[in-house]
Amino acid sequence: MFVKVVVQILAALVVAVSASPVLTTSHVVHERRSMPPPKWEKHSRLHPASVFPVRIGLAQQNLHRAEEFLNQVSHPQSANYGKHWSAKQVAEMFTPSAESVFAVKAWLSGSGIDLKRVKISASKAWLEFNATAQEAERLLRTEYHLYNHETGHKHIACEEYSIPSHLTEHIDIITPTVDFDKKIGTPRKLQNDDQLPAPLQHLNKRTLGHAIVGSPEDSSSPKQGAAILNALMTLENCDSMITPACLQALYDAPPGSKAARNNTMGVVEYTPQAFLQKDMDMWFKQFSPNQVGKAPNTNLIDGAIIQTTNQSFTFNGESALDLQYAMGLIYPQQVTLFQVGDIVNGGSFNNFLDAIDGSYCTFEGGDSKDPNIDGQYPDTVPGGFNGPQNCGGFPSTNVVSTSYSFNEADLSAKYEQRQCAEYMKLGLQGVTVLYSSGDFGVAGNSGHCINPVTGAVNNGSTGMFNPSFPGTCPWITSVGATQIVNGSTVRTPEIASQRVIFSGGGFSNVFAMPSYQQSAVKSYFANNKIPYGAERFNNSQTVRGFPDVSANGVNYVVAVNGQFSLAFGTSASCPTFGTLVNMINEERIAANKKPVGFINPTLYANPNVMTDIRFGGNQGCGTAGFNATTGWDPVTGLGTPNYPEMLKLFMSLP
Repeated sequence: MFVKVVVQILAALVVAVSASPVLTTSHVVHERRSMPPPKWEKHSRLHPASVFPVRIGLAQQNLHRAEEFLNQVSHPQSANYGKHWSAKQVAEMFTPSAESVFAVKAWLSGSGIDLKRVKISASKAWLEFNATAQEAERLLRTEYHLYNHETGHKHIACEEYSIPSHLTEHIDIITPTVDFDKKIGTPRKLQNDDQLPAPLQHLNKRTLGHAIVGSPEDSSSPKQGAAILNALMTLENCDSMITPACLQALYDAPPGSKAARNNTMGVVEYTPQAFLQKDMDMWFKQFSPNQVGKAPNTNLIDGAIIQTTNQSFTFNGESALDLQYAMGLIYPQQVTLFQVGDIVNGGSFNNFLDAIDGSYCTFEGGDSKDPNIDGQYPDTVPGGFNGPQNCGGFPSTNVVSTSYSFNEADLSAKYEQRQCAEYMKLGLQGVTVLYSSGDFGVAGNSGHCINPVTGAVNNGSTGMFNPSFPGTCPWITSVGATQIVNGSTVRTPEIASQRVIFSGGGFSNVFAMPSYQQSAVKSYFANNKIPYGAERFNNSQTVRGFPDVSANGVNYVVAVNGQFSLAFGTSASCPTFGTLVNMINEERIAANKKPVGFINPTLYANPNVMTDIRFGGNQGCGTAGFNATTGWDPVTGLGTPNYPEMLKLFMSLP
């Protein structure tokens, strides 16, 4: 009945809109980019007759209550703790209002856009229509230009666009407008190009941006260390070689013992990154013999494959690290691999979100139609995936670990806010989402920092700190990195990672500080003298700080391409922390309780279940960065896990 009434209301609104007169109102700038990213150059004004798809993302209802809703199911003092929402409840709560649909349609009609050309998504979250450049420029009071990348890639964009002031509360984002590629710098390349099959050769000739997370030059991937001839399992060598036994000793965690069918741990990888079963077996033989021959449960999203053509640390290191340790630490629990993107187009975080939550692509649709940002399917390039983009085809696991990240400055704030809202919705549904915080300290991926005058990124020798995304989204758990001090053992305190990588951390330029973090951040600023001001970072003390927690990220022994070597990165810390959360879920499920879901409010309210890290820093941008200190800090967060105390805490909750 409810659906029927809504349809009738909207039908009446459409009739009303069709008859609406031209609206006269003041316009305001909705998004702006002062200059294109490095290596992009404005080439020429787009021809007025050029046609491209315009998408208007309508503002979702009740997002201002997001924290209230999430606290209801996630805060340890809430009477509704653990009473997670269904996907239907989430969709109905946040679907854009009929008022927003009406207001934007009235604007389009009054601006000369025939409403017969305008399509609305099933959720009423997006309005879509094809427009000429002339129409789009008049509508948005802007100019569209063709931009060239130094490698030959082309892109349509504007420097800013405006909408009527009364519509700012009804419109989140419009594409294409100001967004460019995620990556700034040289295109990613695949090795041995002449030996690759045609799809891979095509990939090598592209400028690869957001759509190709996980490619060889993705600097958020782990860093390779020295080869190891003899992978020792003794705890006395943990300062130079981390193994599962070292991690279990560090965090007082037992081997896995339970295996609920509905509690596999989710690990996300992006093609062309892939695991090799021969490497898995080599590692299992040494560290988890019962798993020789076993592979993760594998979900292939948007034409994804487990490619074996290219075999090197840059193609296999991330997957090997994530899966070997996730599987080894929680066995007999199982790991579910979400492999995202085909070999040509690749995938993005949004493509993954579409696949695990139909409410995102059907109801909310946070994606961009720009192939430089999100993988577009069907993929019409030869060798690409010709099927439809996956929408809700795979159920989410209770814990999802992702060891990849962007720079917050790579995308527009509105795009990031749209995606961040989806992580909030997953939290409402009982999913724990973890992301690595980055490996370059206060700098962004590849060590890039931000020019304070132009806003463009630079080579990292100076400039403003460059926080990571989604690490700054307040609805995920951001995981930083620690290490064992040289010459020490698992029985001595860890420090912030100072070897090869520096734990990503700092303060957001986009997201406000969540309530669960206010006391911890206030204490940090009150008790520590910060040697930088607004010229280096957002020191307003009103924004989200990250990371939230940490785990060891240095000297992991991995098997890649038939040999053992060391790996470094928050890419290691993230799945390691995730295994402990997954094991806690096992115990709660065995006790007929629900999974823990979003864990930040509980951990910040009970920091005693973490081991505080008080030494080390996260240098970058020509500075020493921040320092680890007593309490929460923007280097290691609340610290590393104390598994028995975490388990005791979460088992005490309903």
